[in-house]
Amino acid sequence: MPVVTLYLDRLQKLVGRTTKTKIIDALPFLGLDIEEQTNEFIRVEYSPNRPDYATDVGISYGLQGLLGIKKGIVKLSIKKPAEKNLTIRTNPGLKKIRPYVLGLIAKNGNLDDEIIRQIIALQEDLHFGVGRKRKKASIGIHDLDNISLPLSYTLKPREHKFVP
Repeated sequence: MPVVTLYLDRLQKLVGRTTKTKIIDALPFLGLDIEEQTNEFIRVEYSPNRPDYATDVGISYGLQGLLGIKKGIVKLSIKKPAEKNLTIRTNPGLKKIRPYVLGLIAKNGNLDDEIIRQIIALQEDLHFGVGRKRKKASIGIHDLDNISLPLSYTLKPREHKFVP
C-alpha cells in the first residue's frame, strides 16, 4: 500500500482551526494507518483506491470535513482555452493503445518543493494502481513555458530510448 509523508506544521496550516493532536487522532478515521510519527512529520499508509489521499492537500480536505471545519466538495474553475494552438494531435495508429488523450493546463498555483514531490508521488501511485504500470493510463507533467504547441502524441521506433 502507498505511504505519504505529512509534515505536521504544513498539514495543520492546510487544515486550519485545529491542533496537531486532533489531526493525528483523526487520521485513522479517514482510513489512514500511521506507519511512523515524529515531532515534525507523520507517515501514513492509504488505500490505493483513495488517490486523493496521496497528498497533504487531499488529506487536509478529508480532515476539514471530518473535523467540521469545512464541508462539501472543493470547487475548481475549469475553462476552455481561448488559444487555438492548445491542441494535442494524436497519431491515428495509437487508437488501440491510447484511445483517449487529454490535456490540462493548471495556472496560478503556488508550487513549492514539497507539493511538487507530492504531485510526482501521486503520479507514480496512479501509474502503478489505476494505470496498471502505465499499460492502461499514464500521466505526464510538463512546464508549459518549456514545450512547443501544438502537442503531438505519437509512437517512436522501438530502438528509441526514453529516460524519465
